Amino acid sequence: MGTLEAQTQGPGSMSSLNNEEWDLLISGKKATLQYPIPLLCYPAPEVVSIAQIIDHTQLSLSATGSQIDVLCAEAKEYGFATVCVRPDYVSRAVQYLQGTQVGVTCVIGFHEGTYSTDQKVSEAKRAMQNGASELDMVMNYPWLSEKRYTDVFQDIRAVRLAAKDAILKVILETSQLTADEIIAGCVLSSLAGADYVKTSTGFNGPGASIENVSLMSAVCDSLQSETRVKASGGIRTIEDCVKMVRAGAERLGASAGVKIVNETRLGNRQVDEPMEPTNY
Repeated sequence: MGTLEAQTQGPGSMSSLNNEEWDLLISGKKATLQYPIPLLCYPAPEVVSIAQIIDHTQLSLSATGSQIDVLCAEAKEYGFATVCVRPDYVSRAVQYLQGTQVGVTCVIGFHEGTYSTDQKVSEAKRAMQNGASELDMVMNYPWLSEKRYTDVFQDIRAVRLAAKDAILKVILETSQLTADEIIAGCVLSSLAGADYVKTSTGFNGPGASIENVSLMSAVCDSLQSETRVKASGGIRTIEDCVKMVRAGAERLGASAGVKIVNETRLGNRQVDEPMEPTNY
């Protein structure tokens, strides 16, 4: 076992890696990927159960308490996985959804990701105290682009520790990243203990794409980790949902969840339509 490999046997030990060592590790992981990256290679979902993988989302800065109540009522009626809200509305959502199977996701460091690590940890702890079951934190993607890998890892790891047993999703903001940076973001997030890597905030450029979801899925698979992929941003139809799941997403973020589920009930989308696999 090489020296670097010996150092990377757990998240705690990785905190000591410097940027050059991270660069070497990430390059090694990239070399294990099989190119071209296959697209749409995962099975189509059962559309009747698509609601169960949707985070029903309301992140508008102008959202009112009444709008959050409507969001929660819809989540109860349609059986969405969680509602995704800003920190100030976590308590309200938790109270509304008490006694249901619907979780509450709170965004952290939203939406630019450039909050200090201490600020993100404080937000995470507050969200947990208020009853959040899942956290969607924004990675400091400017640091990622600058190859400040140690800082990125430690930022995520600090929130992971604060989150305790809650599900942690790390938003990469793929619209602002190159393919190599997406790979690096996935490696760092997974090794820091993220349960999911997520494409987008929905506030900064294009949202999820088949190509980026496929790449993220391929990286997570190559790591043989339990980290999965959440696609978000621009998911408005059942067709969008099916494509994202076929690209490898196991969770979807959408504000159009009710419309999507109603499409399935109306039979507007046949999942057995042919979709020929292509490559990245």
